[in-house]
Amino acid sequence: MTPRPNLHTHTLHSDGDFTVEEVVRAAARAGLTHVAITDHFETSKVAHPLRRASLERYIEEVRAVGRAYEGRVEVLAGVEIDTNPERCALSELPLALLNRLDLVLFEYVEDPLQGGVPLSELRPLCEALTVPFGLCHWDMDRIFRGRRPEWLADRLSALGAFVEVSTSQHYARDGRFLYEHSERFYRAFAGKVRVSIGTDTHHALEEVGNIGRGMEFLRANGLCGQLLFNGQG
Repeated sequence: MTPRPNLHTHTLHSDGDFTVEEVVRAAARAGLTHVAITDHFETSKVAHPLRRASLERYIEEVRAVGRAYEGRVEVLAGVEIDTNPERCALSELPLALLNRLDLVLFEYVEDPLQGGVPLSELRPLCEALTVPFGLCHWDMDRIFRGRRPEWLADRLSALGAFVEVSTSQHYARDGRFLYEHSERFYRAFAGKVRVSIGTDTHHALEEVGNIGRGMEFLRANGLCGQLLFNGQG
C-alpha cells in the first residue's frame, strides 16, 4: 500500500493552534498513514519556539500520543530548523537530542531571500544526524533557476537528504504550488532522492489531510516509491 503521509505539522509547542493529540486525531480521520509533528526549534523566527530544555518532554508526548493511535496512524516526532544563522545557532544544536527524533526538517536552505546557509555549510550538521533529514517548502525553481536538475539531484543524493512536496498555500505563486514550478527537479529525483509531503499545518485542522494534490503530483512523476518511510526505514 502506498503511504499517505503528512510529515510537516505544528502544534502549541511552537506556533500552532492545536495540541499534538488534536493534530493526530485529524490525521487519523483523514485516513493518513503517517503524521509527523515538526515544531519550530530554537529559532527567533517565531515568538515561542520549542527549546532544547523541553525537547525530551516533547518527544515523550508525541510518542505517548502515537501509542494511543497505534494501528490507526503512525505518529512521528520531528522538528523544523531554520537555517538562517542569525535566527538559529546551527553550530550549537543538541545533536544527541535531535537524533532521538524520527526526522528533522530544514527550511530556507540556500535561499538568498531568507538568509539560509548553502548545502555545503549544512553538510557537517547533516552528517552528524542519524535520523532522516529533509528540505521543506523549498523554492528550487527560483533558487536554482540556472542549474541543471540532475546537478541538484546528485548533490542531494550524496548528502542523503529528502525533499518535501509542500501543499500549503503559503508556498505557491501565480496560482501554482512551488513544487509544481519545480517539477523538472522532482523528475530528476527519480531513483536518487527520497521525497515527503507536508501541509505545514498551523491554524486549521482540515489542512492536516490536505495531501491529495501532492500525492497526484508524485504519482504523475513516478515518485511514490521514494516516499520517506515507504518500507525503507
